[in-house]
Amino acid sequence: METFDVVVVGAGSAGAAVARRLADDELRVLLLEAGGPDVNPDIHDPGGVFRLWGGPEDYDYVVAPQRRLGGRRPHWPRGKVLGGSSSLNGMIFVRGAPADYDAWGPGWSYPEVLPYFRRLEDFDRGADEHHGVGGPVRVLADYAPHQVNAAIVAAAVEQGIPFNADCNGGR
Repeated sequence: METFDVVVVGAGSAGAAVARRLADDELRVLLLEAGGPDVNPDIHDPGGVFRLWGGPEDYDYVVAPQRRLGGRRPHWPRGKVLGGSSSLNGMIFVRGAPADYDAWGPGWSYPEVLPYFRRLEDFDRGADEHHGVGGPVRVLADYAPHQVNAAIVAAAVEQGIPFNADCNGGR
């Protein structure tokens, strides 16, 4: 029987990155994932995100009845696939807002967690104040631009919402 130093359960973004970092330290790591490989083409097409929901790559959870939604129980997509729930998000890589981290408590402010985000990333536009290169998670700024996205952004700008070229850029 094979033995391992560490078992990581869940091969989503976090689990896969943790397993990789542990393996880099020459530990024997077993990474377990309930789902299969990410071979569904809709995972790799931002326009396919809604076709994934309720399919074999989705645990297909619903939340508790929501009072403010008239008792409805909305779908809560959770990934059952290599890549985890990140495979069901339309290929969007978005961190939380800096103010959210700042509110978590000592040791978790945005300036304190930013170095870990940077180490995690392999950003295609190169390293800068907010992004890193060489990490286990490949981040592509413009993987699959879509005309609908461009129209939504243009409409927002037309309404006076400032354009933000990098939602992970600290603002």
